[in-house]
Amino acid sequence: MSFSSQTKGELARIMPSKKCCMLAEITGFLRVAGSLRLAGGGKFTIVASTENPAIARHYKTLIKEYFGSNAGIEVGNSQMPGKSRGNYRYRYSLVIRPEEKSSQILRETGMMLIREGDEFLSDGIYQPIVRSKCCKKAYLRGLFLGVGTMSDPKKSYHLEFVLNSEHVAHDLRKLIGSFVDLSAGLIERGEEHIVYMKRAEYISDMLGIMGANEAMLEFENIRIGRGLRREVNRISNCDNANVDRTLTAAEQQIRHIEIIKDKLGLENLEPVLRDTAELRLELPGASLSEIGEALSPPIKKPGVSKRFAKLKEIAEGLER
Repeated sequence: MSFSSQTKGELARIMPSKKCCMLAEITGFLRVAGSLRLAGGGKFTIVASTENPAIARHYKTLIKEYFGSNAGIEVGNSQMPGKSRGNYRYRYSLVIRPEEKSSQILRETGMMLIREGDEFLSDGIYQPIVRSKCCKKAYLRGLFLGVGTMSDPKKSYHLEFVLNSEHVAHDLRKLIGSFVDLSAGLIERGEEHIVYMKRAEYISDMLGIMGANEAMLEFENIRIGRGLRREVNRISNCDNANVDRTLTAAEQQIRHIEIIKDKLGLENLEPVLRDTAELRLELPGASLSEIGEALSPPIKKPGVSKRFAKLKEIAEGLER
């Protein structure tokens, strides 16, 4: 089982104790995993799909507990991305029909609103749902169970939410930023909008915020082990002169990054430069090769050198 699937399995076992958090988590999941089918008479059927049966059962239970609605579960096949025809996974779809309160659920989750007497489908994160800190955490859990994924921390640090809505993506980035010392990047990948994190401490904090405490502890253990191995390799492969040169260069790079951070803000750098700068601050003693290997995707030493040269150029321009 992948680390991402293991984390989702843990999250799917969490049953919120407060009604407001139940609603927030349901809303987050339906916002990104749900779609609507016309059911006639101006009514809709809600369909929310996942490839994880534990997630489908979790939200069936949660929706029953909060709304008193008996959502059905339909099982079908979906072709695996990037695979040849005939390679399929099972897909589990929660189906909430009009007789099971689909209209009420749409209105209470803020997915359907009223303006000037007419109903309309909303976009983005419905802010009244995420007013309190506990509900923000539950909403993030719902989003991650719907469209979240993360890499194996033994190989790289990367957590992302893959979204179809630009509005939801921007709202999610703001929601993540509402937590102290936490931020996320935003990029486009084709027609998808990706909210992502690459800094290890941010990913660890996010796991804790969502309630994946077991995954967070395993992540931290792996992170510590990677740091120790990296340090051992660095010492064994470098003599004292090389270490001195590396540290001197790193100190200069950190000084340039601090200038940019104070006068411009790292968030205003292009993503590749921001990622490199943040990684240098996280690994002040690492060589260019080690920085390159820790980036996602990894790059060679010359590429890292060019990025630090660009950061130096920006910093010197800000000092003029």
